[in-house]
Amino acid sequence: MDVREFISEIKGMIRDYLPDDIYKDVIIDDVEIVKMNDQKLHGLTFRMPGSDVAPTIYVDDLYQEYTEGTRLGYLAVEVANRYTESRNAPVPPAVDLSFDNVKDRLTVRLIEKSRNRDFLRNMPHVSVGNGLAVICDINMGEDRGGDWRIAVNNSVLEQLGVDSETLFAEAMRSSMAAEPPMLIDMTSALFSPEKVNLLDRSEPISPEDKGSMFVLTNASGSLGASVLFYPEVKEKAAEIIGTGYYVLPSSVHEVILVPEAPGIQEQDLCEMVKQANRTVVESKDILSDNVYHYSREDRRLDKVDPEKDRGDRVAEGR
Repeated sequence: MDVREFISEIKGMIRDYLPDDIYKDVIIDDVEIVKMNDQKLHGLTFRMPGSDVAPTIYVDDLYQEYTEGTRLGYLAVEVANRYTESRNAPVPPAVDLSFDNVKDRLTVRLIEKSRNRDFLRNMPHVSVGNGLAVICDINMGEDRGGDWRIAVNNSVLEQLGVDSETLFAEAMRSSMAAEPPMLIDMTSALFSPEKVNLLDRSEPISPEDKGSMFVLTNASGSLGASVLFYPEVKEKAAEIIGTGYYVLPSSVHEVILVPEAPGIQEQDLCEMVKQANRTVVESKDILSDNVYHYSREDRRLDKVDPEKDRGDRVAEGR
């Protein structure tokens, strides 16, 4: 069975394993949810008449167990148990989606358009060049049970009652205030408990103190790759580093800046990013396989083409 057939079988069996006080009334629907990077999650929603709460129990991990030989009856029991547990879990309070209530909670998130074709169909977004785009989230904070965010899709935008231009202008303002950009020397980022934000400097780093790589993210380190497109951040980073630089999209949470230097091969940087995305970075956190170059002189960010541009920019005087 494929995953849809599996869900259909579980849906048909599940009532036999639900508690007697709910199995007669509960309405069960199968769903497919498109997440970031076009990841498709499959599950069952359980809705009781008269209730606005409809827990979704995702079953992709159980389908994997099925393909490895686990019996359907056991997996149906597991779905029933998960639903029963979800009924006892605390329910976050309803969210007031008036614009005045959420405008200071808006943040921006950077994604690659080609990885998110399905995801972006129902999502207001702004292209920022080189195949990248930003979307908006409403960050509801840790007081609601972890890092809880609402992605602003077309339906949420309609509830907010503003146009997309206003949405993104306020989201950028709010992001910069709540999640200011941080540029950190890679050695400090990995080994020092104190993270010195180099963007606070008023003068460039001296050549003898300059590291080989820098991490650019936001204050929380969550979805921080978007700070690359905060106003003047690319320019300020070049001023502090003292040269143009390459941008390696480490994940949606951060990017790595590699200063221009003799001997750097663009092909090697591109291969480094692709290898990390296939072996280290979780699928949901991948930003892009591409590498980008920021020219300090031209104040431009461009995608690197390793097949066309095989040389060393510094060595070739570009």
